[in-house]
Amino acid sequence: MRARTTTISFWVFVAGLLCGGYVLARDLVPRLADSGAALAVAAPIIVIAAALIAVIIWALDRSHAQVRSAWALAFAWGAIGACGLALQVNGFASDAVSDVLDDPGATVWGAALIGPLDEETIKGAGVALLLVIFRDRLHRPLQIFAVGAFAGLGFQVVENLSYAITFALRDAQSDARGALTVTLLRALFGFQSHWVYTAFFALGLALLRRRPALAAVAVALSYLMHFWWNAPSGENPLVVFGLIVLKCAVTVTLLGLAWWWMIVEQRRWLQGAIRTPEAAKLAPPAELATLPTRAQRRAGEEYLRYYYGPAAAQVARQRQTWLIRELTDRVG
Repeated sequence: MRARTTTISFWVFVAGLLCGGYVLARDLVPRLADSGAALAVAAPIIVIAAALIAVIIWALDRSHAQVRSAWALAFAWGAIGACGLALQVNGFASDAVSDVLDDPGATVWGAALIGPLDEETIKGAGVALLLVIFRDRLHRPLQIFAVGAFAGLGFQVVENLSYAITFALRDAQSDARGALTVTLLRALFGFQSHWVYTAFFALGLALLRRRPALAAVAVALSYLMHFWWNAPSGENPLVVFGLIVLKCAVTVTLLGLAWWWMIVEQRRWLQGAIRTPEAAKLAPPAELATLPTRAQRRAGEEYLRYYYGPAAAQVARQRQTWLIRELTDRVG
């Protein structure tokens, strides 16, 4: 890690964190004191929802070469750097939109026009810096997708906290009820928001060199999904609810399709990686042949369990994970 701190990208990343932290301390922290009781109700829900999403991201990253330090820095960027910078930029952009669009156009379409453009760009910029900082460790789309997801999750946590504070102060009858209502709604229907958008942006960055057309599609989807989520849905409650459900369904479907593609791509890559000279230095061909798919890995474990016992199967599982991680670092 010490070598990473000597790069320009690392210090640009740190500067972004400091700038974002300053804006949050200036604009968000003073409001915390005015809504302490409401936050005591909302914060556990926000934390539990974030923890569940973190487990989902962990489960989706089937690369067996997770870079946990990159996850932590990505979360910090989303929560501090991206949130603070976006808060500042959103203020300037809102003024610009108000100058161009008359009311009610600016009020109705402001969030859809401003949020996706600056928030996804700022979150994505942090992910891009992390890809440079960890360029020796982050190679596979599954890995990079997870880093982007954690950046989006950090942003999502602080944004949910901000909404809880805003609605707590807005509710004239009960701060706690205002915070609890918006927090539950965002946990229920917004579970597939920022972490998915930024994961798609990160996937685009992962594909930029090898498949630029597919990379453009992934980045465009990050903006479009965010835009569609923020777009006005009218005033009819049934229409609003129906559109929310549809938006959730479309986002989850796109997430599933992207994950399936990444799993297939990972298998193809492993099938080629086990035939490289680097792989030959790590293990015999018979052991390497068990790596490409989960079924093959389990079959190899079962073979050893049957003939040599559970201890041998456990060692084989550890060896498989180690081999995939080494191939990822050496072959990319």
